[in-house]
Amino acid sequence: MKICKLVILGLFFLVAGFSQDLLAQGQDKTVLFLGRVVTATKAEDLPLAYVYNPKAGRGALSDNFGMVEMYVFPGDSLVFTYVGYQKKYYIIPKNTDQVHRAIISLSEESKILSEVKVFPHSTEEEFKQAFLNMHLRDDKQRNILANNLEQSKLNVFALQAGMGASSNFRNFSDQMVAAQANKTFFASPILSLTNPFAWINFIQSIKNGDLKKKEWKKAYEFLPKENISRQQFLRETNSK
Repeated sequence: MKICKLVILGLFFLVAGFSQDLLAQGQDKTVLFLGRVVTATKAEDLPLAYVYNPKAGRGALSDNFGMVEMYVFPGDSLVFTYVGYQKKYYIIPKNTDQVHRAIISLSEESKILSEVKVFPHSTEEEFKQAFLNMHLRDDKQRNILANNLEQSKLNVFALQAGMGASSNFRNFSDQMVAAQANKTFFASPILSLTNPFAWINFIQSIKNGDLKKKEWKKAYEFLPKENISRQQFLRETNSK
Protein backbone atom coordinates (compact mmCIF):
# COMPACT_ATOMS: atom_id res chain seq x y z
CA MET A 1 0.00 0.00 0.00
CA LYS A 2 2.82 2.38 0.84
CA ILE A 3 4.45 1.64 -2.49
CA CYS A 4 1.21 2.41 -4.35
CA LYS A 5 0.79 5.68 -2.50
CA LEU A 6 4.36 6.70 -3.33
CA VAL A 7 3.84 5.85 -7.02
CA ILE A 8 0.56 7.78 -7.18
CA LEU A 9 2.15 10.79 -5.42
CA GLY A 10 5.11 10.74 -7.82
CA LEU A 11 2.83 10.61 -10.85
CA PHE A 12 0.84 13.56 -9.47
CA PHE A 13 3.93 15.75 -9.08
CA LEU A 14 5.17 14.68 -12.53
CA VAL A 15 1.87 15.60 -14.20
CA ALA A 16 1.71 18.93 -12.33
CA GLY A 17 5.25 19.89 -13.35
CA PHE A 18 4.60 18.88 -16.98
CA SER A 19 1.40 20.97 -17.13
CA GLN A 20 3.23 24.00 -15.71
CA ASP A 21 5.92 23.62 -18.38
CA LEU A 22 3.22 23.51 -21.08
CA LEU A 23 1.56 26.65 -19.72
CA ALA A 24 4.90 28.43 -19.53
CA GLN A 25 5.70 27.50 -23.11
CA GLY A 26 2.27 28.63 -24.41
CA GLN A 27 2.50 32.12 -22.90
CA ASP A 28 4.75 34.57 -24.82
CA LYS A 29 6.11 37.49 -22.84
CA THR A 30 5.27 41.01 -23.98
CA VAL A 31 8.22 43.07 -25.21
CA LEU A 32 8.38 46.87 -25.29
CA PHE A 33 9.88 47.85 -28.63
CA LEU A 34 11.75 51.17 -28.66
CA GLY A 35 12.86 52.10 -32.15
CA ARG A 36 14.34 55.11 -33.89
CA VAL A 37 13.64 55.65 -37.59
CA VAL A 38 16.43 57.46 -39.48
CA THR A 39 17.66 57.91 -43.03
CA ALA A 40 20.26 55.50 -44.35
CA THR A 41 22.52 58.20 -45.85
CA LYS A 42 22.72 61.01 -43.28
CA ALA A 43 21.10 59.32 -40.25
CA GLU A 44 18.54 62.10 -40.03
CA ASP A 45 15.40 61.56 -37.97
CA LEU A 46 12.20 60.74 -39.85
CA PRO A 47 9.20 62.14 -37.99
CA LEU A 48 5.74 60.58 -38.42
CA ALA A 49 7.09 57.35 -39.88
CA TYR A 50 4.47 54.56 -39.85
CA VAL A 51 5.21 51.27 -38.07
CA TYR A 52 2.73 48.42 -38.61
CA ASN A 53 2.48 45.02 -36.95
CA PRO A 54 0.52 42.75 -39.37
CA LYS A 55 0.20 39.93 -36.84
CA ALA A 56 -1.35 42.15 -34.18
CA GLY A 57 -3.22 44.35 -36.65
CA ARG A 58 -2.10 47.64 -35.12
CA GLY A 59 0.49 50.33 -35.81
CA ALA A 60 2.06 53.51 -34.49
CA LEU A 61 3.69 56.73 -35.68
CA SER A 62 7.11 58.04 -34.75
CA ASP A 63 7.41 61.37 -32.95
CA ASN A 64 9.25 64.49 -34.16
CA PHE A 65 12.60 62.87 -33.30
CA GLY A 66 11.86 59.60 -35.13
CA MET A 67 11.24 57.66 -31.91
CA VAL A 68 8.50 55.03 -31.77
CA GLU A 69 7.40 52.67 -29.03
CA MET A 70 4.88 49.82 -29.09
CA TYR A 71 4.25 46.49 -27.38
CA VAL A 72 5.09 43.41 -29.45
CA PHE A 73 5.79 39.71 -29.02
CA PRO A 74 9.01 37.83 -29.86
CA GLY A 75 8.98 36.78 -33.50
CA ASP A 76 6.65 39.56 -34.68
CA SER A 77 7.51 41.18 -38.01
CA LEU A 78 7.24 44.99 -38.11
CA VAL A 79 6.83 47.00 -41.32
CA PHE A 80 8.32 50.51 -41.52
CA THR A 81 7.08 52.88 -44.23
CA TYR A 82 7.71 56.56 -45.03
CA VAL A 83 6.83 58.71 -48.04
CA GLY A 84 9.74 58.79 -50.50
CA TYR A 85 11.59 55.88 -48.83
CA GLN A 86 11.66 52.13 -49.40
CA LYS A 87 9.61 49.84 -47.19
CA LYS A 88 11.58 47.89 -44.58
CA TYR A 89 10.78 44.82 -42.46
CA TYR A 90 12.17 44.11 -38.99
CA ILE A 91 11.68 40.86 -37.01
CA ILE A 92 11.70 40.90 -33.20
CA PRO A 93 14.21 38.26 -32.04
CA LYS A 94 12.90 35.20 -30.21
CA ASN A 95 15.36 35.58 -27.38
CA THR A 96 15.17 39.23 -26.34
CA ASP A 97 14.83 41.24 -23.18
CA GLN A 98 11.65 42.78 -21.89
CA VAL A 99 12.72 46.06 -23.57
CA HIS A 100 14.09 45.80 -27.11
CA ARG A 101 15.83 48.76 -28.76
CA ALA A 102 16.70 49.09 -32.45
CA ILE A 103 17.65 51.72 -35.04
CA ILE A 104 15.78 51.37 -38.32
CA SER A 105 17.40 53.04 -41.34
CA LEU A 106 15.31 53.64 -44.46
CA SER A 107 16.77 54.11 -47.93
CA GLU A 108 15.44 56.72 -50.35
CA GLU A 109 13.23 55.49 -53.15
CA SER A 110 14.18 56.98 -56.52
CA LYS A 111 12.02 56.61 -59.58
CA ILE A 112 13.13 57.75 -63.03
CA LEU A 113 10.24 58.83 -65.22
CA SER A 114 10.44 58.62 -68.96
CA GLU A 115 10.72 61.87 -70.90
CA VAL A 116 7.49 63.26 -72.29
CA LYS A 117 7.47 65.99 -74.93
CA VAL A 118 4.29 67.91 -75.62
CA PHE A 119 4.08 70.09 -78.72
CA PRO A 120 0.72 71.77 -79.42
CA HIS A 121 1.88 72.73 -82.93
CA SER A 122 3.52 70.65 -85.58
CA THR A 123 6.14 73.23 -86.62
CA GLU A 124 7.85 76.25 -85.12
CA GLU A 125 6.41 78.56 -87.77
CA GLU A 126 2.90 77.40 -86.94
CA PHE A 127 3.53 78.15 -83.28
CA LYS A 128 4.83 81.67 -84.09
CA GLN A 129 1.81 82.42 -86.23
CA ALA A 130 -0.60 81.18 -83.58
CA PHE A 131 1.17 83.24 -80.93
CA LEU A 132 0.96 86.42 -83.03
CA ASN A 133 -2.74 85.85 -83.74
CA MET A 134 -3.55 85.16 -80.11
CA HIS A 135 -6.07 87.48 -78.43
CA LEU A 136 -6.48 87.65 -74.70
CA ARG A 137 -9.90 87.28 -73.19
CA ASP A 138 -9.64 90.58 -71.33
CA ASP A 139 -8.24 92.79 -74.12
CA LYS A 140 -11.15 95.20 -73.76
CA GLN A 141 -10.74 95.43 -70.00
CA ARG A 142 -6.99 95.98 -70.39
CA ASN A 143 -7.57 98.89 -72.77
CA ILE A 144 -10.11 100.46 -70.40
CA LEU A 145 -7.71 100.04 -67.50
CA ALA A 146 -4.81 101.61 -69.40
CA ASN A 147 -7.03 104.53 -70.42
CA ASN A 148 -8.23 105.13 -66.86
CA LEU A 149 -4.71 104.95 -65.46
CA GLU A 150 -3.34 107.62 -67.75
CA GLN A 151 -1.20 110.02 -65.75
CA SER A 152 -3.04 113.18 -66.88
CA LYS A 153 -6.38 111.75 -65.79
CA LEU A 154 -4.92 110.64 -62.49
CA ASN A 155 -3.71 114.20 -61.86
CA VAL A 156 -7.19 115.58 -62.56
CA PHE A 157 -8.79 113.01 -60.28
CA ALA A 158 -6.31 113.90 -57.53
CA LEU A 159 -7.21 117.58 -57.75
CA GLN A 160 -10.91 116.78 -57.73
CA ALA A 161 -10.69 114.48 -54.76
CA GLY A 162 -9.19 117.03 -52.41
CA MET A 163 -7.60 116.19 -49.11
CA GLY A 164 -8.98 113.86 -46.50
CA ALA A 165 -9.29 114.43 -42.77
CA SER A 166 -5.75 113.26 -42.00
CA SER A 167 -4.25 115.38 -44.83
CA ASN A 168 -6.15 118.47 -43.68
CA PHE A 169 -4.96 117.98 -40.13
CA ARG A 170 -1.37 117.49 -41.28
CA ASN A 171 -1.56 120.60 -43.49
CA PHE A 172 -2.99 122.63 -40.61
CA SER A 173 -0.27 121.36 -38.26
CA ASP A 174 2.46 122.21 -40.78
CA GLN A 175 1.08 125.72 -41.20
CA MET A 176 0.94 126.23 -37.45
CA VAL A 177 4.51 125.03 -37.02
CA ALA A 178 5.75 127.21 -39.90
CA ALA A 179 3.91 130.25 -38.56
CA GLN A 180 5.30 129.69 -35.08
CA ALA A 181 8.84 129.26 -36.38
CA ASN A 182 8.78 132.27 -38.74
CA LYS A 183 6.48 134.63 -36.86
CA THR A 184 9.35 136.99 -36.08
CA PHE A 185 10.62 137.11 -39.68
CA PHE A 186 7.72 136.64 -42.11
CA ALA A 187 4.87 138.10 -40.09
CA SER A 188 5.10 141.48 -41.78
CA PRO A 189 4.51 141.84 -45.58
CA ILE A 190 7.21 144.49 -45.65
CA LEU A 191 9.81 142.00 -44.47
CA SER A 192 8.65 139.56 -47.17
CA LEU A 193 9.17 142.21 -49.86
CA THR A 194 12.64 142.90 -48.55
CA ASN A 195 13.53 139.21 -48.37
CA PRO A 196 16.14 138.50 -51.10
CA PHE A 197 15.32 134.77 -51.18
CA ALA A 198 11.66 135.50 -51.91
CA TRP A 199 12.64 137.76 -54.82
CA ILE A 200 15.01 135.09 -56.21
CA ASN A 201 12.21 132.49 -56.18
CA PHE A 202 9.79 134.95 -57.79
CA ILE A 203 12.20 135.83 -60.62
CA GLN A 204 12.99 132.17 -61.19
CA SER A 205 9.29 131.30 -61.46
CA ILE A 206 8.83 134.09 -64.06
CA LYS A 207 11.73 132.68 -66.11
CA ASN A 208 10.21 129.20 -65.93
CA GLY A 209 6.91 130.56 -67.19
CA ASP A 210 4.90 129.41 -64.20
CA LEU A 211 2.57 132.44 -64.47
CA LYS A 212 1.60 131.47 -68.03
CA LYS A 213 0.64 127.89 -67.18
CA LYS A 214 -3.09 127.29 -67.07
CA GLU A 215 -3.07 123.59 -66.32
CA TRP A 216 -4.62 124.13 -62.91
CA LYS A 217 -7.84 125.27 -64.59
CA LYS A 218 -8.36 121.86 -66.23
CA ALA A 219 -9.20 120.32 -62.90
CA TYR A 220 -12.19 122.57 -62.45
CA GLU A 221 -13.57 121.73 -65.90
CA PHE A 222 -14.41 118.23 -64.70
CA LEU A 223 -16.01 119.26 -61.40
CA PRO A 224 -19.49 117.71 -61.10
CA LYS A 225 -22.48 119.96 -60.88
CA GLU A 226 -24.67 120.08 -57.84
CA ASN A 227 -27.74 117.85 -57.67
CA ILE A 228 -26.58 115.65 -60.54
CA SER A 229 -26.85 111.88 -60.67
CA ARG A 230 -23.91 109.54 -61.13
CA GLN A 231 -25.16 108.26 -64.51
CA GLN A 232 -25.55 111.79 -65.87
CA PHE A 233 -22.07 112.78 -64.69
CA LEU A 234 -20.51 109.72 -66.36
CA ARG A 235 -22.45 110.41 -69.56
CA GLU A 236 -21.21 114.02 -69.73
CA THR A 237 -17.64 112.96 -68.95
CA ASN A 238 -17.59 110.34 -71.71
CA SER A 239 -19.07 112.80 -74.22
CA LYS A 240 -16.15 115.16 -73.62
